Formats: sequence, structure tokens, C-alpha cells
Amino acid sequence: MIFQPAWFAAEGLIKKIEAEKATVQIIHPDVVVFSLEWLQLEITKERFVARTSQEPYDEPLRDLVIGTFSLLRHTPIRQMGINRSMHFLVDNEEKWHAAGYKLAPKEPWEGILKRSGLISLTIQEDERKDGEVVRSDGLKGFTRVKVEPSVKILPGLFIEVNNHFEARDTSPSAGCVEIMTVLKQSWEASYKRSEEIIYSLLERLLK
Repeated sequence: MIFQPAWFAAEGLIKKIEAEKATVQIIHPDVVVFSLEWLQLEITKERFVARTSQEPYDEPLRDLVIGTFSLLRHTPIRQMGINRSMHFLVDNEEKWHAAGYKLAPKEPWEGILKRSGLISLTIQEDERKDGEVVRSDGLKGFTRVKVEPSVKILPGLFIEVNNHFEARDTSPSAGCVEIMTVLKQSWEASYKRSEEIIYSLLERLLK
């Protein structure tokens, strides 16, 4: 219940006028959902999700999360995702279908399904060291890439990269501090890596 527009404004995390103009969908002990012109927040007892669909606000979004959990540093955070997703218009349906065939060839399904098509594909990049799943940067976690037909653009592709991080120290205060440190230190690299993955994959799919 602490996560309300007025609280964010009182702590200087958003402007007072933004809090006054916030669109509140629900404020309940189990869930809070509200949005500003540039920000959408959805908070449950298990998850804190902050989104923006406006690229100039990517860094303010990061700063809001860091500011929030710097104040609430005893929050028991165990994991975090720095996610980036994009929708792309494809020139024509022929290229759109061809992209799906590259990701999910039809041959294995011949004789099993009369008609098949890609709905969703998720690929994970990780490595196991000493029984622990780690990322290419050595931090605990993994990178997942999801590709689906776009629900916003037709014909279009939706590509999402989930940079997933997990705290090694899961004690309440230590986990929060560790994850916020990761957010500060890994934000730029994660952002660039996500774009590299998305555009490299798109180029190969539409080649």
C-alpha cells in the first residue's frame, strides 16, 4: 500500500503534478496499478514492475527503481529483470512467414500437424559454473530472447530480451543492495546488449 503516487511524489521520485494527474487503476493491499504519461507501475506482494514505452524515459525509469529501493533497502529482493522489447513491421507476409520458418522449420511437423506456424519461441543463454547458472558477464542469472508474431503490427515481429539477474546473498537487506548495485552497474551494458541481440536477429530473420 506504500506504493501510491503521493508517496513517490513525497519522496521526490516523481513530480507532485505527475502524482496529481496519475491514472490509478487499483490500490489494494494485494495489488497497486497506476500510470503516468511516461510510466506504468504494477506492484503485487511478489513483484514490482516498472515500464515505459517512451525511449527517452528509459534512464528516468531506472533512476525511479534505484531511488525506490534505496529508500526501501530492507525489501527482500531475490531477482531482477532488465527487459527490452520491440515491435517491427515486416515488408510483406511472405517475409513474415519466412522469418517464422527460419525459427521453427516446418519439416519436423509434417505428417503430425496439418498446418503449423510459430506462436512463440524462447531461447536462453547461460552457463553452469560450480552448480550455479551464470550469465556471460559472470553474474548469476541468464539472458532469454523471445520472438513472437506482433499483436500490434501486422505483419510484424515482436522481439523481447530478458536480462535476468539473481542475488547471491538472499538475506533481506543484502539481496536488495546487491540487486540495486547490479542495476546501476549493468544497466548500460544490458541495454546495449539487448539492442545488439534484437537488431542482429531481425537482420538474419529478414535477410
